Amino acid sequence: MPIDIKKSCIDLLAFPGHKALLGPPGTGGLYVRNGVELKPWREGGTGVDSISPTQPTDMPFWLEAGTPNTVGIIGLKEGIAFITEKGTETIWKHEIELVDRLIQQLIDDTRFEIYGSKDARKQMGCISINIKGMKPEIVGTRIDEIANIAVRAGLHCSPYIHRKIGTFPQGTVRISPGFFNSAEEIDATVKTLYKIAGKTGVIPFSP
Repeated sequence: MPIDIKKSCIDLLAFPGHKALLGPPGTGGLYVRNGVELKPWREGGTGVDSISPTQPTDMPFWLEAGTPNTVGIIGLKEGIAFITEKGTETIWKHEIELVDRLIQQLIDDTRFEIYGSKDARKQMGCISINIKGMKPEIVGTRIDEIANIAVRAGLHCSPYIHRKIGTFPQGTVRISPGFFNSAEEIDATVKTLYKIAGKTGVIPFSP
Protein backbone atom coordinates (compact mmCIF):
# COMPACT_ATOMS: atom_id res chain seq x y z
CA MET A 1 0.00 0.00 0.00
CA PRO A 2 1.36 3.46 -0.85
CA ILE A 3 2.35 5.66 2.09
CA ASP A 4 2.48 9.45 1.69
CA ILE A 5 5.03 10.52 4.29
CA LYS A 6 4.33 14.25 3.96
CA LYS A 7 0.54 14.00 3.88
CA SER A 8 0.55 11.70 6.90
CA CYS A 9 2.98 14.01 8.77
CA ILE A 10 5.32 11.09 9.53
CA ASP A 11 8.47 11.88 11.52
CA LEU A 12 9.86 8.34 11.73
CA LEU A 13 8.96 5.36 9.58
CA ALA A 14 10.55 1.96 10.21
CA PHE A 15 10.06 -0.83 7.70
CA PRO A 16 11.22 -4.46 7.44
CA GLY A 17 12.89 -5.62 4.26
CA HIS A 18 11.94 -9.29 4.52
CA LYS A 19 8.17 -8.93 4.20
CA ALA A 20 6.39 -7.08 1.38
CA LEU A 21 9.68 -5.72 0.01
CA LEU A 22 10.83 -9.29 -0.75
CA GLY A 23 14.27 -8.76 0.77
CA PRO A 24 16.30 -11.14 2.96
CA PRO A 25 15.81 -11.40 6.75
CA GLY A 26 17.86 -8.95 8.77
CA THR A 27 17.22 -6.02 6.44
CA GLY A 28 15.06 -2.93 6.79
CA GLY A 29 15.26 0.80 7.08
CA LEU A 30 14.34 3.86 9.09
CA TYR A 31 13.08 7.08 7.49
CA VAL A 32 13.96 10.13 9.60
CA ARG A 33 12.36 13.45 8.74
CA ASN A 34 14.75 16.40 8.46
CA GLY A 35 14.85 18.19 11.79
CA VAL A 36 14.10 15.15 13.94
CA GLU A 37 16.91 14.61 16.44
CA LEU A 38 17.76 11.08 17.53
CA LYS A 39 20.52 9.55 19.60
CA PRO A 40 22.23 6.46 18.20
CA TRP A 41 21.62 3.31 20.25
CA ARG A 42 25.24 2.27 19.69
CA GLU A 43 28.40 3.90 18.40
CA GLY A 44 31.66 2.97 16.72
CA GLY A 45 33.07 1.14 13.75
CA THR A 46 31.69 3.33 10.98
CA GLY A 47 34.86 3.46 8.91
CA VAL A 48 33.81 6.92 7.73
CA ASP A 49 35.82 9.11 10.09
CA SER A 50 38.05 6.69 11.97
CA ILE A 51 40.32 9.41 13.35
CA SER A 52 37.45 10.85 15.38
CA PRO A 53 36.84 9.39 18.86
CA THR A 54 33.08 9.96 18.49
CA GLN A 55 30.30 8.90 16.13
CA PRO A 56 30.05 10.98 12.93
CA THR A 57 27.12 13.38 13.24
CA ASP A 58 26.26 13.36 9.53
CA MET A 59 23.23 11.31 8.52
CA PRO A 60 22.90 8.43 7.96
CA PHE A 61 26.26 7.59 9.59
CA TRP A 62 25.03 9.07 12.90
CA LEU A 63 22.67 6.07 13.23
CA GLU A 64 24.72 3.45 11.36
CA ALA A 65 27.41 2.09 13.64
CA GLY A 66 29.37 -0.99 12.65
CA THR A 67 29.65 -2.78 9.34
CA PRO A 68 26.42 -2.70 7.33
CA ASN A 69 24.79 -5.91 6.09
CA THR A 70 26.02 -5.32 2.55
CA VAL A 71 24.86 -8.65 1.12
CA GLY A 72 21.43 -8.22 2.71
CA ILE A 73 21.12 -4.67 1.39
CA ILE A 74 21.93 -5.86 -2.14
CA GLY A 75 19.21 -8.50 -1.80
CA LEU A 76 16.76 -5.85 -0.56
CA LYS A 77 17.66 -3.64 -3.53
CA GLU A 78 16.77 -6.48 -5.91
CA GLY A 79 13.46 -7.04 -4.13
CA ILE A 80 12.59 -3.36 -4.47
CA ALA A 81 13.64 -3.42 -8.14
CA PHE A 82 11.27 -6.33 -8.77
CA ILE A 83 8.39 -4.51 -7.05
CA THR A 84 9.12 -1.34 -9.01
CA GLU A 85 9.10 -3.30 -12.27
CA LYS A 86 5.81 -5.10 -11.55
CA GLY A 87 4.11 -2.13 -9.91
CA THR A 88 2.69 -1.98 -6.40
CA GLU A 89 -0.90 -1.74 -7.70
CA THR A 90 -0.47 -4.93 -9.74
CA ILE A 91 0.99 -6.81 -6.79
CA TRP A 92 -1.66 -5.55 -4.34
CA LYS A 93 -4.51 -6.36 -6.74
CA HIS A 94 -3.32 -9.95 -7.16
CA GLU A 95 -2.88 -10.47 -3.41
CA ILE A 96 -6.32 -9.04 -2.62
CA GLU A 97 -7.94 -11.27 -5.21
CA LEU A 98 -6.40 -14.26 -3.45
CA VAL A 99 -7.46 -13.01 -0.01
CA ASP A 100 -11.02 -12.51 -1.27
CA ARG A 101 -11.03 -15.98 -2.80
CA LEU A 102 -10.01 -17.40 0.57
CA ILE A 103 -12.54 -15.38 2.59
CA GLN A 104 -15.47 -16.15 0.30
CA GLN A 105 -14.90 -19.89 0.58
CA LEU A 106 -14.78 -19.84 4.38
CA ILE A 107 -17.12 -17.05 5.43
CA ASP A 108 -20.38 -19.02 5.36
CA ASP A 109 -19.08 -22.02 7.27
CA THR A 110 -19.58 -21.66 11.02
CA ARG A 111 -16.63 -23.94 11.71
CA PHE A 112 -14.26 -21.13 10.74
CA GLU A 113 -13.59 -17.89 12.58
CA ILE A 114 -12.17 -15.12 10.40
CA TYR A 115 -10.55 -12.17 12.19
CA GLY A 116 -10.45 -8.64 10.87
CA SER A 117 -12.40 -7.14 8.01
CA LYS A 118 -14.22 -9.50 5.67
CA ASP A 119 -13.76 -6.90 2.92
CA ALA A 120 -10.64 -8.00 1.08
CA ARG A 121 -9.89 -4.45 -0.09
CA LYS A 122 -9.41 -3.46 3.55
CA GLN A 123 -6.87 -6.24 3.98
CA MET A 124 -3.32 -6.81 2.92
CA GLY A 125 -2.09 -10.19 1.69
CA CYS A 126 -2.58 -11.68 5.12
CA ILE A 127 -5.54 -13.14 6.98
CA SER A 128 -5.92 -14.81 10.37
CA ILE A 129 -8.39 -17.62 10.99
CA ASN A 130 -9.16 -20.38 13.46
CA ILE A 131 -11.07 -23.61 13.20
CA LYS A 132 -13.40 -23.53 16.18
CA GLY A 133 -12.45 -26.04 18.82
CA MET A 134 -8.98 -26.69 17.40
CA LYS A 135 -5.64 -25.31 18.52
CA PRO A 136 -3.92 -23.17 15.86
CA GLU A 137 -0.66 -25.13 16.11
CA ILE A 138 -2.52 -28.38 15.41
CA VAL A 139 -4.22 -26.83 12.37
CA GLY A 140 -0.93 -25.43 11.08
CA THR A 141 0.82 -28.77 11.48
CA ARG A 142 -2.00 -30.65 9.77
CA ILE A 143 -2.00 -28.26 6.78
CA ASP A 144 1.70 -28.93 6.35
CA GLU A 145 1.33 -32.69 6.73
CA ILE A 146 -1.65 -33.03 4.39
CA ALA A 147 -0.85 -30.57 1.62
CA ASN A 148 2.72 -29.30 2.20
CA ILE A 149 1.31 -25.78 2.62
CA ALA A 150 3.16 -23.42 4.96
CA VAL A 151 1.16 -21.19 7.31
CA ARG A 152 2.08 -19.66 10.64
CA ALA A 153 0.29 -20.48 13.89
CA GLY A 154 0.52 -18.67 17.21
CA LEU A 155 0.73 -15.09 18.42
CA HIS A 156 2.80 -13.71 15.49
CA CYS A 157 4.84 -11.45 17.78
CA SER A 158 1.64 -9.51 18.62
CA PRO A 159 0.33 -10.69 22.01
CA TYR A 160 -1.55 -7.45 22.70
CA ILE A 161 -3.46 -7.67 19.43
CA HIS A 162 -4.46 -11.22 20.31
CA ARG A 163 -5.64 -10.07 23.73
CA LYS A 164 -7.78 -7.47 21.96
CA ILE A 165 -9.43 -9.91 19.55
CA GLY A 166 -9.82 -12.63 22.17
CA THR A 167 -7.34 -15.16 20.84
CA PHE A 168 -4.73 -14.97 23.60
CA PRO A 169 -2.80 -17.12 24.45
CA GLN A 170 -3.45 -19.65 21.69
CA GLY A 171 -3.30 -17.20 18.76
CA THR A 172 -4.52 -17.84 15.23
CA VAL A 173 -3.57 -19.50 11.97
CA ARG A 174 -2.12 -16.85 9.65
CA ILE A 175 -2.37 -17.41 5.91
CA SER A 176 -0.36 -14.99 3.78
CA PRO A 177 -1.12 -15.13 0.04
CA GLY A 178 1.58 -13.38 -1.92
CA PHE A 179 2.35 -12.32 -5.45
CA PHE A 180 3.88 -15.71 -6.25
CA ASN A 181 0.82 -17.67 -5.13
CA SER A 182 -2.01 -18.78 -7.42
CA ALA A 183 -5.77 -19.19 -7.19
CA GLU A 184 -5.24 -22.96 -7.41
CA GLU A 185 -3.06 -22.84 -4.30
CA ILE A 186 -5.74 -20.91 -2.42
CA ASP A 187 -8.31 -23.55 -3.42
CA ALA A 188 -5.94 -26.28 -2.22
CA THR A 189 -5.59 -24.48 1.11
CA VAL A 190 -9.36 -24.21 1.49
CA LYS A 191 -9.83 -27.87 0.59
CA THR A 192 -7.28 -28.83 3.23
CA LEU A 193 -8.94 -26.62 5.86
CA TYR A 194 -12.30 -28.26 5.17
CA LYS A 195 -10.69 -31.66 5.49
CA ILE A 196 -9.13 -30.73 8.83
CA ALA A 197 -12.44 -29.30 10.05
CA GLY A 198 -14.12 -32.60 9.22
CA LYS A 199 -16.23 -31.46 6.29
CA THR A 200 -16.03 -33.40 3.05
CA GLY A 201 -17.46 -30.89 0.59
CA VAL A 202 -16.02 -27.59 -0.54
CA ILE A 203 -18.21 -24.74 -1.71
CA PRO A 204 -17.25 -23.90 -5.34
CA PHE A 205 -15.85 -20.40 -5.69
CA SER A 206 -17.36 -17.97 -8.16
CA PRO A 207 -15.45 -14.67 -8.49
